[in-house]
Amino acid sequence: MSAGMGFPAEAVRQHAAAVSEVVEQMTQARSAVHEIVMDDQAYGEICRFLPGLLSPLFAGAVEVVNGAVDALAETALMLRATADTIEVTDVDSAQQLTESDHGPG
Repeated sequence: MSAGMGFPAEAVRQHAAAVSEVVEQMTQARSAVHEIVMDDQAYGEICRFLPGLLSPLFAGAVEVVNGAVDALAETALMLRATADTIEVTDVDSAQQLTESDHGPG
C-alpha cells in the first residue's frame, strides 16, 4: 500500500449527480408555481383580502427557490470540476514522480 492520501473522486461525482437530481426536482417545483393562480374568490367574502397579503410572500418564496436552484446547479458543476481537476493533477504528479525515480533520460 502506498503512503499518502486519496481523494474519493468517484464519490464526489456521485454526490454531484445527487445534487443535480435535486436541481431537476426543484426546477419542476418552480415550474408548478407558475401554474398556480390565486383567485380573489378562493377564500370567500370575508377573507377576500388574503390573496393580496399572500402574493408578496409567494413572490418572495419563488425568488428563494430560484436562487436555490441556481446555487445547487453551480454546486454540482463545481463538484464535478473539482473531482476532474484533482484526478488530472494526481495523474500528472504521479507521472512526474515516476520520471524522477528513473533519473535523467
